[in-house]
Amino acid sequence: MHPKSFRMPDGVPPSLRPLMELFGSDALRVRCIAGETLHEEILYLIRFFRHFDFPDSSEELARVVSPGSISAFLAKYAQEKSPGSIRWMRVSLRAFLRFAYRSALFDRDFSALVPVRSIRQLGTVPRSLPDACIAQLRKGVDRGSPAGLRDSAIICLLAVYGVRGVQIRRLRLDDIDWRKERIHFPAAKGGRPIEQHLTPEAGNLIFEYIRSARPESACAEVFLTLREPFLPLPNASCLSAMVRRRIERLGLVLPDGVSSGTHGFRHAFACRMVGKIPFKELVDQLGHRDPASTLIYSKVDLDGLRQAALPWPGGGQ
Repeated sequence: MHPKSFRMPDGVPPSLRPLMELFGSDALRVRCIAGETLHEEILYLIRFFRHFDFPDSSEELARVVSPGSISAFLAKYAQEKSPGSIRWMRVSLRAFLRFAYRSALFDRDFSALVPVRSIRQLGTVPRSLPDACIAQLRKGVDRGSPAGLRDSAIICLLAVYGVRGVQIRRLRLDDIDWRKERIHFPAAKGGRPIEQHLTPEAGNLIFEYIRSARPESACAEVFLTLREPFLPLPNASCLSAMVRRRIERLGLVLPDGVSSGTHGFRHAFACRMVGKIPFKELVDQLGHRDPASTLIYSKVDLDGLRQAALPWPGGGQ
């Protein structure tokens, strides 16, 4: 991808846009990352800059960034965010600090201050949105506005099918077969596409949104932004922010460590299905290409694990 084709995310303060343009060009040229990955990294760096009240210039940023301030920011971030968000922040910040040193913005390479945490396969049990919270979200969104019609349809798809947020954003009008009552979600993250029965609730909500609230647009994607120019939803953060706003408006309190983003729906879906459908079917429904990616959810099926466990030799009955 050529650097000129990169679109700067919204929210970057004007004083730091030149620095982010340089960072973006460097990332595309040196690290050869995808434009969507770069877009996500800059969104996380905005959070880092916000911690320092958006310095007025690159020179001021260089003055306020120090080993102590970086460590304090990362410690605070780790207390407030989900593991996935923490990983994104560490990767993004490490890349920026290396770039800043190479570009002589900083006189030292601070990237070593950002921890590199290896995650053991199957090391943790997925944290999902509680079913009661999902039920309140599905019922509580006011569909009296275009935003409500769109958001209620999105939340329904996340809850019913357990798909990724990117699959919601890439869903196209021709991915829905109304006559055969089928819905097709494109592949994501190297996985497989997902094709499912279109449930009456999901079909009705999508149809109501398309008929009454979706703007006229040449875009083929189902879900569009609410303001002109009406474009496909640009990134994962916009979906996560929508879910977070809906949770806050309803006054819902999530358990500690549970993210308010879209992935909590996916974890909840998988946890509900474990032990109720064949494992191969769960792999297909989640769109995993490698069944090992689905094994993590077997840890929540405690009854099944107990039944599968062999008796300890000499331990009695």
